[in-house]
Amino acid sequence: MHFPLSRLSPDGPLVLWGGELPSGGLKYLTFSRYLETMPEGACGLVELSGSSSSLALDALGKERGLPVLALTDTAGAAYLRGQGFGGEVRTVRRLSEAWEVALGYERQGWCWPRQLSNGALVGCVEGWASELRDVVRESFPKVRLVVSGFGTGATVVGLHRAFTPDGYDVVGLQPSLGAPLPGWRRWMEQNLGEADLFHPHREEVVLETAGPKHSDGLAALLTYARAEARPDEVLVIAHNARPPFG
Repeated sequence: MHFPLSRLSPDGPLVLWGGELPSGGLKYLTFSRYLETMPEGACGLVELSGSSSSLALDALGKERGLPVLALTDTAGAAYLRGQGFGGEVRTVRRLSEAWEVALGYERQGWCWPRQLSNGALVGCVEGWASELRDVVRESFPKVRLVVSGFGTGATVVGLHRAFTPDGYDVVGLQPSLGAPLPGWRRWMEQNLGEADLFHPHREEVVLETAGPKHSDGLAALLTYARAEARPDEVLVIAHNARPPFG
């Protein structure tokens, strides 16, 4: 598997550019693995997402000839349309409302990955993250710390499982209070309790908070990495970013 990895400067952090993948995000790798287990005859794909998960399912739905429905708030709907999302977007006001809508589609034969509560997605991440770890260990031996934005938690937990047994540290970065970032969430204020995917892992996986003034997730991650004593030892997981110079 090819991972688009590079540094913006010789002494800066290493960046995994998820935006170079087919859907423009790393969720493509996760959901493509998950859909390998999808029952035959699924009528479509539905998810509660206004960011990279819906964009990944949109790309995978096109590959499989399946319609895609994204359930999100007004901000998520605007983001998806701005990113060229080709499926249907339905705006909902509350998580409970989105959940009920998704349940209805699931009963009709649609595939709902349930990204907020489905622990199987952690294993999907761990699969590609283990391959990434091998590449980093071989080609970028300086790296000791991996930092990723915290969304559903699947990516952070999967990275934790793949990297920490080999001595790496892994950190999930949450948005600052009152400064939301697309696809990210704050654990204490935005979780499903015991049903949440991240709940069983909350004691073992480190979460930290980004600074308050960032335009997007990449800026927050790079600021965090550059504040480290040795930025060149940090691997930034940029879910949907592309390198600025191609």
